[in-house]
Amino acid sequence: MIDSIKSKIWALLEQKEVSLAMIYDRNGDILWHKGRRIVGRNIYDGEGFSKTYIKQTLNSANTVEQEYVVIESSVQNLPESAFKLLVKSMIIQPVTGEYFLYIDSGSKYAFDRTDREIFKILGELLGEMIDAIRDTGGGVGGITGATTEIQEIREQVLRYSLEEAPVLLLGETGAGKSHIAEMIHRYSGRKGKFVTIHTPTIPDNLFESEVFGHKKGAFTGATADKKGLVAEAERGTLFFDEISEVPVSFQAKLLRFIETRKYLVLGESAEQEAEVRIVAATNRDLNIAIETKEFREDLYYRLNILEIMIPPLRERKEDIKALVMEKKELLKGKEPGEGFWEAVYQHDWPGNVRELLTVLIRAGIHCDNPIKGDDIRDIIEKTHYKKSFAQQNNKLARAREKIKAGRDFWEAVWQPFIDRDIDRERIKEFLKDAYGESQHNFKKMAELLNLNKKGYHSLMSLMRKYKIDPRT
Repeated sequence: MIDSIKSKIWALLEQKEVSLAMIYDRNGDILWHKGRRIVGRNIYDGEGFSKTYIKQTLNSANTVEQEYVVIESSVQNLPESAFKLLVKSMIIQPVTGEYFLYIDSGSKYAFDRTDREIFKILGELLGEMIDAIRDTGGGVGGITGATTEIQEIREQVLRYSLEEAPVLLLGETGAGKSHIAEMIHRYSGRKGKFVTIHTPTIPDNLFESEVFGHKKGAFTGATADKKGLVAEAERGTLFFDEISEVPVSFQAKLLRFIETRKYLVLGESAEQEAEVRIVAATNRDLNIAIETKEFREDLYYRLNILEIMIPPLRERKEDIKALVMEKKELLKGKEPGEGFWEAVYQHDWPGNVRELLTVLIRAGIHCDNPIKGDDIRDIIEKTHYKKSFAQQNNKLARAREKIKAGRDFWEAVWQPFIDRDIDRERIKEFLKDAYGESQHNFKKMAELLNLNKKGYHSLMSLMRKYKIDPRT
């Protein structure tokens, strides 16, 4: 895997005190580097490596091997030794048509024949691995398809697997964000686990304990030591699903962890350190969350180094057939019949890929062979996304009872809406009743729904986003 090859390259260089390993692409963007300090993320405005020979490879795509290369720099914040560095050995090797591996030994050592052969083999293996990922990338659920947008996402997944900076995934619910996060982890070859933090399900007062862990007796109810999710993800990937739901009170600590990789287990005085890759996802507009003071601007910029925008399925309907055929086993041997494709293409798929797969599963179980368009329409209309009138009324009645018992809006009402047990019209009906009961005052309505100040702002934002404002 990619990470294991990068680790082997660095293991060979680690003893060479001022050596450098680097991967860059044909645009000159530096995707990964390890070793001596460099400046910049692009070879054109960066410092600390041989620009002359790198530019030569971009033009010719040939392997470069040089001895006694002088690297000069005018950047004032580089160490004095890097202002003018005599590198004894340097190798630049194309690993595919798009990526290049740069390795130099620094000023104290030179590569011998064995070193050179090993680096060449590792570069070839890295290239073969990238080509293999690219060949299989089109057959992975969630980014299957031939549209320009999906092809670009496949390339981004590959590229970001080579890098180690945080990745921010943007897109609607069900668009495949968690799946793409797992792909980035898998292709990177990181040795640790892929650990997901389901942020909306963690109470604010327990968030730090869940993420960083705690010692027995750290707070009331801490009856035993708890290992945090950061420690679980050591040398792996930590995925924040719905990063916008991270409590504001914890965001500064998360920012510090991302920048330093250091954190404090509750109840301990000494800091811990974790080597993890951060990937985050959200279906919200974080710029709005920043404006409403629900999300820190500095955390947003730290997370948004590498961004992937995943388009909703309704904007790439050309890819639907490829998705269906890839997951045809869900139909349990049944074939698409008359009107099947028309029904699939006519639906807007508000639940995106997740909704499509659910409909295929239900069609495979409930429909006769071949599966007709009316069968698909019936599943969409009645079985999953339009609960019966009686069912929805019962759910809404239970939600009202929970509010009266002291549960907050998110647990009592919003979660059933997310689970599609209550539809948009009934949510709006509920809010209209609450708005009227609160003398048409939103702050009083928030109090009635057992929400704090933060919850009030979140509710106002959601009412606009989901078009459930009780005044309309």
